[in-house]
Amino acid sequence: MKRKLSILLAAAMLLLSLAGCTSTEVHSYSEDEAASTEDVFANALTAYAPDKKVGTIEGTPVYWNEYAYSLASLGSQIASYSGQDPMDWNAVYEEDSGKTYGELLQESAVQSLIQYHVIEAKAAEYGVEFGEEGETFVEDLIAQTKAGLVGEDGTDEDFAAALKGYYVDLDVMRYQGKIQYLYDHIAAELFGEDGEKLSDEEVSAFLEEQNYLNAKHILFKTTDDEGNDLSDADKQAKLQRAQAVAAELQAISDQDARVTRFDEIMNAESEDPGLAYYPDGYVFTSGEMYEEFENGTADLDFYEVSDVVTTGAGYHVILRLPITADSVIDQNTDGSDITVRYAAASQALSDLAQGWIDEAEVKWEPGFDSLDLSQVFAAHEGAGGFFKKIFG
Repeated sequence: MKRKLSILLAAAMLLLSLAGCTSTEVHSYSEDEAASTEDVFANALTAYAPDKKVGTIEGTPVYWNEYAYSLASLGSQIASYSGQDPMDWNAVYEEDSGKTYGELLQESAVQSLIQYHVIEAKAAEYGVEFGEEGETFVEDLIAQTKAGLVGEDGTDEDFAAALKGYYVDLDVMRYQGKIQYLYDHIAAELFGEDGEKLSDEEVSAFLEEQNYLNAKHILFKTTDDEGNDLSDADKQAKLQRAQAVAAELQAISDQDARVTRFDEIMNAESEDPGLAYYPDGYVFTSGEMYEEFENGTADLDFYEVSDVVTTGAGYHVILRLPITADSVIDQNTDGSDITVRYAAASQALSDLAQGWIDEAEVKWEPGFDSLDLSQVFAAHEGAGGFFKKIFG
């Protein structure tokens, strides 16, 4: 399934987004520069050797470098949120429960790990193999990321230094890429590449649960291109034109003729900047549009045209349309369509994965079930290089 909806944990999949970096400037990272930009959270990377096994999740091994990545990346976010400098991990985060910031961090980091490892375990259960195709996927990801971060001519040392700024090493990046590959192929195995294995009944249930609406609209803006309000006279002229359009369309009794005329006026007069991207209208759910637009659409029968609906964007004349499994909800970053069926399959897999996460068995090596974060984030001497647990 396509990446936009198939990523299980967007925040934790940071390295996948790095592959899309567009900088082509070669930057050489010196040891002095790396040291000058090092923060306390990066110290977690050398608290133990990266290949130190710290536990298992669903029978798959967990190593320190991936645990350190979760602790450091999430820890930096929590510290920024708390406003503490230096961070007191024993400070109470939640008064009612007495939970500390340290407990919050460790719980969050473990949840991050679980989400990766249950996918690894379930891939084996469903017969989804990694193999040469998976290795190629991961190596392509690494190559794209390296080019984006340090340029085509950047060295491996430059790349390693750049990755450290994201609290990660090459091994963790490989592992994350592997999990993305497995997750996508589990999705295809269970639901099809585009959700084609879902039944019509399952898609209909998804639509009802998500309360999707489908509409085209003709927009007469009440602001200029800089967002400034138009004059009262200009607004009045826009309103009168919107009222005339609504009256004309409502007077057409033949459904096909009404839709055809609506499209003619929409393409000629609508000032919606999204029209070029969504010429067939918008499929949306609660909270995604102006409340007045959402309610105005919901009040219509299929193929009915609204009176003028006023929002912060201007005056709208709305045509409500039915929704099918092939209706387009959104687009992927590559420009391909996200259909209702595809979104339903993605939601089904997400729900299934949440069940796996909730039931996951976690076993820690001695000393790793509860960490002393003041020691984890203290300065340490280097603990070794990468541990290539994926490719040998």
